[in-house]
Amino acid sequence: MVPPDSNGRNLEPRGPGQVGYMSSRIEDALGNLTELCGIYEWRAKGTRPDQPSYIVYVGSTCVRRKPQKLGGRIIRYCKYGNHKEDLINEALARGYELWVRVKPASSEREAQGLENALLRDYDYAWNKRQNGGDDGLRLDILP
Repeated sequence: MVPPDSNGRNLEPRGPGQVGYMSSRIEDALGNLTELCGIYEWRAKGTRPDQPSYIVYVGSTCVRRKPQKLGGRIIRYCKYGNHKEDLINEALARGYELWVRVKPASSEREAQGLENALLRDYDYAWNKRQNGGDDGLRLDILP
């Protein structure tokens, strides 16, 4: 996802009421991973010298009540923001790009283990659970 002042090829507006644009070819970029379950991390990438980049969130697609495929979950974040809508819109409005990376998992158990290990070891500003010893969601990480 990119800020509202971006101009580039293969961009389309996000969903109604959402800030910025998304790549219209994200499904092509994910390839066969779109059909798998797994984990994903979101990175807020600064576009100006005064904006640092942070990995801000980690999640999983196959440990919820209704397991989802990676592609569908990522597309829903890009279009609508899901439960991180306010944080995503704020980051894009401030000029950050949001990049995602994914790792497929062979089972719900593996996905849960991968997500829990990352939450235990790292401090993700947009995660509430476990989170590297930090119990709080931090909204102000992006200058």
